[in-house]
Amino acid sequence: MLTNEESKCSIRTKANEVTFIMKLLRIEGQKYYYEQDVQDMLDLVKRYKENGVKMFPKYPLFAHAYFSRAAKCLLSWAPIEELDLPAEGTWTKEGLRSLLETLYLNIAACLIKENRYDEVLYVLRYTNEQESPSVKATYRKALAQYKLKQFAKATTTLQKIDYASSKECAALHKQIIHARQQDDSKYNAMIKNMFA
Repeated sequence: MLTNEESKCSIRTKANEVTFIMKLLRIEGQKYYYEQDVQDMLDLVKRYKENGVKMFPKYPLFAHAYFSRAAKCLLSWAPIEELDLPAEGTWTKEGLRSLLETLYLNIAACLIKENRYDEVLYVLRYTNEQESPSVKATYRKALAQYKLKQFAKATTTLQKIDYASSKECAALHKQIIHARQQDDSKYNAMIKNMFA
């Protein structure tokens, strides 16, 4: 949008739709990503993440947008290992990697709410290279594989961690085993009918 430009906007919920006209009066404090220093960018990433966390319970689509923006800001500096962080700052390279993984986990949670399981697997592909991925990442990845009926992969994913120690992971493992048995019995019945 340009200054003094008007735009018709609408917000649709399950119950109703709100339509309004918005006019851009001025732009305050605009700075492009590439013009910001490291500390300003990290503050922006933190703000995006906090907004996403607040929005997630009621508005997962908006939360997804905030988490994606935060991840894009961090990824614009990739590789993180070569980043020159200010000495007086509170951020470390390990902290940035951890923040990026947290953002990926949050994006995966939003995608699960939207039933976009293929994309969950794509977002969580970084866990393939980890020796001991987090329980949350493993659970969300196995859940997506389960929903896509990739039962063998889901079981293998859960076996990378001690799934019995987590209540959610143990329940998911039981669901996977049960669904796999049902799938096998349907397949056997179909084969029996074909050749009977």
